[in-house]
Amino acid sequence: MRRILGRIKLVIQFIYTSIGFFPTLISLLFFGFAVLMIYYETRGISKQLEDQLPFFIITHGETANMILSTIATGIFSLIVFSFTMVMLVLNQASSNFSPRVIPGLISSKSNQKVLGLYLGTLIYTLVVMVNVRSEHYDTDLPGLAVFVAMCFTFLCLAFFVYFIHSISVAIQIDNILEGIYNTTLNKLKEEIERDEGAELPAIFETGDWRELESSSTGYLQKVDRKAVIEQCKEHDVVLEFMQPLGHFVIKGLPFARVAGNLKDKELFCRELDSNLSFYQEELADINYLYGFKQITESAVKALSPSVNDPGTAIKAIDYLTDLFILRMRLTDEKIFHDQDGTLRLRLDEVSFRELMSVCLGPIRVYGKSDPIILLRLLNLLKNLCHEAKNYPKHQAAITKEAQLMVEDAQETTKNPGDRHKVNDMIKALNATGLLTRHLTLLQS
Repeated sequence: MRRILGRIKLVIQFIYTSIGFFPTLISLLFFGFAVLMIYYETRGISKQLEDQLPFFIITHGETANMILSTIATGIFSLIVFSFTMVMLVLNQASSNFSPRVIPGLISSKSNQKVLGLYLGTLIYTLVVMVNVRSEHYDTDLPGLAVFVAMCFTFLCLAFFVYFIHSISVAIQIDNILEGIYNTTLNKLKEEIERDEGAELPAIFETGDWRELESSSTGYLQKVDRKAVIEQCKEHDVVLEFMQPLGHFVIKGLPFARVAGNLKDKELFCRELDSNLSFYQEELADINYLYGFKQITESAVKALSPSVNDPGTAIKAIDYLTDLFILRMRLTDEKIFHDQDGTLRLRLDEVSFRELMSVCLGPIRVYGKSDPIILLRLLNLLKNLCHEAKNYPKHQAAITKEAQLMVEDAQETTKNPGDRHKVNDMIKALNATGLLTRHLTLLQS
């Protein structure tokens, strides 16, 4: 039963993140409303309202057919135009920014709802058209249903203006970066709330572990923690994933291990598979590491000769500064206990040192010839130094990145004025007194 529920959760998650979820749902609602309207038309609702609302109830068959045909044609053209706009936006985002940002743009619920309104209006209009002069009821014409179709058309026109505005805003890199930043920030805060902050128990060094082979090949993106902890409690074992979430696992190779008296390994693996998600999309609201990666790739793309947008790279560095400061609060050892306080699960986590290297390394390599980018990166490290007062274990990682930047600056910064500015920033870093090694000034 648990395995079935786990699979249902995965299917629901896949459907919800699909671009067609809200359009399909809204279209079904409109279809149901159209059937309901036709039902009330068979009860003579138009006749009852004809005297009270004579201007709203259409009583001429040719007029009704012309209105419905015009609405259907116009809405169909609107749908084609809107979907074309979406594809153009996604193509531009992939070319100018990073292909990693496309899943985030597709998952925009507001645009999906607008497209759902278009599809729903078209379906409603077609259902009403079929029933004009129908023999299934006594009334001559579904006048009220035609008027409602007109109202839906006015609503579609209003939302079309909103859709154009939304698309034009969504494609701007500043808004894309801000959206990724906010999503990553919220996900990090969730992880910090769940983080128990406990030290790593000795069992992970001295325990008797049995390795588990992966039953699938792909990117392990998500683990249903509550279900896995409950499963480990039933089998009375401790489970550890040997790779961080988001890494590629290969079928038949070890990807996790258990410690304890595991009686039925095959049963445990089958139950575990139902609580794991393998898919390709990299969404920041699922794994905060993807937010860091997308912001980094956007900065690197902005520094490329084809784009040449250092302002976007600077903004990305500023966002990374705040995210790194927040990431310091999260421990590298993510362990979880059950309700009884017994250790049950450990998720391998990308360390703060590795995360800094992955994010700052590419920006440093592609931006080291630009003194503005170099100074911004050094300023990032200076801000991290101030926060590292409370987290001294991260000082070594900050020092290492600072040394790499100084070495690159020594080779690429030739202008005496720029070297003076870099030296001023190096002095500010040394003045914090939080680096594990003193940085050497650039030689004149």
